[in-house]
Amino acid sequence: MTETFNIANTASQQLVANSVTADFKGLVQSQGFKVPDGYHVANALQEAVAMLPTVNGINKVSADSIKKTLFDMVVQGLSPAKTQVYFIAYGNQLQMQRSYFGTQQVLKRLKDIEDIQAYVVRKDEQFDVDYDDNGGLVVVAHHTDFMKLDNEIIGAYAVITKADGHKQYEVMTKKQIDTSWTQARTNNVHKKFPEEMAKRTVINRAAKNIINTSSDDDNLIAAINGTTANEFGDDPKDVTPQPVEKPKQNALTRMAKAAPNQAEKPKKQKQVEPEKSDKEQESVEQPELASDDVSNTDEQIPEEPVKDVSEKAEDNHEATQDDEEIILDDDDGFSLGDLFNDSKEGE
Repeated sequence: MTETFNIANTASQQLVANSVTADFKGLVQSQGFKVPDGYHVANALQEAVAMLPTVNGINKVSADSIKKTLFDMVVQGLSPAKTQVYFIAYGNQLQMQRSYFGTQQVLKRLKDIEDIQAYVVRKDEQFDVDYDDNGGLVVVAHHTDFMKLDNEIIGAYAVITKADGHKQYEVMTKKQIDTSWTQARTNNVHKKFPEEMAKRTVINRAAKNIINTSSDDDNLIAAINGTTANEFGDDPKDVTPQPVEKPKQNALTRMAKAAPNQAEKPKKQKQVEPEKSDKEQESVEQPELASDDVSNTDEQIPEEPVKDVSEKAEDNHEATQDDEEIILDDDDGFSLGDLFNDSKEGE
């Protein structure tokens, strides 16, 4: 059965079911494999082959892959009718994954385990843990109320009751659970049923040491480990949220961001008054002299009064100061007035 298998065909379904039944009978007869009480192999196989045509991508899966998956299912004593398993196609391979109920059922088949239960821890619940005398982590208290049952899941833990009555605890934080899920080939089921999948994850971790040190049938242990390995990849991923650092802004960056805002606001343009001619300026600056006789247009030039010696000395002194200012302008090339005039023109 190496060719691509059309499981949608009724005849093909029956062929696969008969082949798996024959192999399982051989395992029971040759190695004394024990079938779980109340488990019907034929019924479980019929339910499985009837479900397979609904699996996405099943038409690309090989017949040998289907046969191996169904064989592992009956070895673990799982039933599709009890939602203990579901099937997923990866390329040309069909793989089986256990639900929380399926994992619970399988672990109870081990000799050393009497019972196993799992619980989720929600935000704002009272949850206390501590270490016992042997260094093992134990759950001291877990209290909740009805109004907190819909709160965010922040962790999970499993309680394994062994055959001798000893209780073993396994506690996982939400980060540890998320890290485990990042290794999974698909996260669709984890997102759809987060509580159930969190319980199953912590149960699988709690039972790992017990399974690998168990004296149970090797075929059962191999089937359990094989199904668990189907779900995960090889490389774990860190799920710690990385802080996003904002880029540091220097003065140039702030100025560049402010420039577009300033450009959007148009500046008010100053109205430039037209330059006036010299005559107009003189007419504005020098008011007309009032005259009693408006008919006389000839201006009378007044005689210059004779200045005395002291007045002439003051005039000479003022002229000397004016000459000094002119000399400073010539030596320096510009005066303070010119400097302020240049700054105004730059504006």
